[in-house]
Amino acid sequence: MSATTFDFTPALPPHLTPFEIAALPRLRFGIDLRDRLAVRIGEISRKPLLILSRSVKNSAFGARLIDDLAKTGETPSVFTVSGEPSPETVDEIVQAAPAGIDWIIGIGGGSALDVAKAVAGLLPRRDSVMNYLEGVGAGRPYHGDALPWLAIPTTAGTGSETTKNAVLARPGQFKKSFRHEALVAKEVWLDPRFLDTVPRDTLHATALDAFTQLLESYVTRRANPFTDALAWHGMQLWQGALATFEQAMEEDVRMEAGGRLMLAATLSGITLANAGLGAVHGLAGPLGAFTRAPHGMACAALLAPVTAANIHALEKDASPEAATALHKYAQVGRLLSGDARLPDAAAREALIAALTRLNEQYGPGSLRRYGLDEAAMEQVIASCRAGSMLGNPLVLPDETLRAALTVAAGAE
Repeated sequence: MSATTFDFTPALPPHLTPFEIAALPRLRFGIDLRDRLAVRIGEISRKPLLILSRSVKNSAFGARLIDDLAKTGETPSVFTVSGEPSPETVDEIVQAAPAGIDWIIGIGGGSALDVAKAVAGLLPRRDSVMNYLEGVGAGRPYHGDALPWLAIPTTAGTGSETTKNAVLARPGQFKKSFRHEALVAKEVWLDPRFLDTVPRDTLHATALDAFTQLLESYVTRRANPFTDALAWHGMQLWQGALATFEQAMEEDVRMEAGGRLMLAATLSGITLANAGLGAVHGLAGPLGAFTRAPHGMACAALLAPVTAANIHALEKDASPEAATALHKYAQVGRLLSGDARLPDAAAREALIAALTRLNEQYGPGSLRRYGLDEAAMEQVIASCRAGSMLGNPLVLPDETLRAALTVAAGAE
């Protein structure tokens, strides 16, 4: 069923409450758009600093971009990022960067973009990101004197290109954000051609992260008509696109599917920035600190059990807000099942079944392989009550979260 023609009856909240939408970058989308990137960088920057993921740095595109920029002036400063971004990585780049940098160019997955965002915020003052990191830093106010930066995502996942927070981690200790409106990218370039270079596991993890962000921001307490429209359309774009991208033989069909994935991911960044997330991300954040679970894989394994817990609790709640969230869950169930005729209760059951299949097909199945044991569960629960958890449709008690983590841990 086409993702763009699925019938949709809007579920308005019981009453419209005030909301605001944060500043957005200038967005450009197109297949082979990246071939014009060197020209654009030359137009906006006299001395750019490039922060690239390792896969981009080692690719033919990365080598050509650096060579093209060198032809227009001095050889650009290039730093490479791999793995989970840390405060130490950000600080090292800030201290090593030459004087006179006027733009930051971030190209890669969420890690490269988060590092680029943080470096853009810190380079003018050249101090440590630990002065500003939420919850674990020195608590100093950040005044927003950031350099402009250009975001080029190469995966279809985190939505970091449209958000104001850089997520940084120290394994075993924390995973926290450096956040300010001045950190939003000035421009975002989206080219689905990049997805051809993404490893299969990374493609799956980032795509499932994007879908989780769309679903959670759709049912969050802070959802509004603007974010609802984007989240719903993002899920329509996402539905079926991952399978088509991996299986289609025709290049134009693959690129259209890749474009749908990339647009869905960017929409998820906009919706999470303006509506928040929920308990899946509330748990996935500390999971990234206390286990080896990649973020997208944590979301994939948690999505079905947490959604089931939310639905079960909402069905016992007689409030209009609960009815709205339940109706939205049913809408997504009809979308993923492809059956627009399902009544709400059956559609919610179909949603849980579909989310379970997504984990089995594209996710890890079990998080126990990443070190999620009983001790780690207690660390996660003790650290999960701030941030994304606050947007969940309702408060889930510790025992419910523990049960969801136990399902996600599964068995090897």
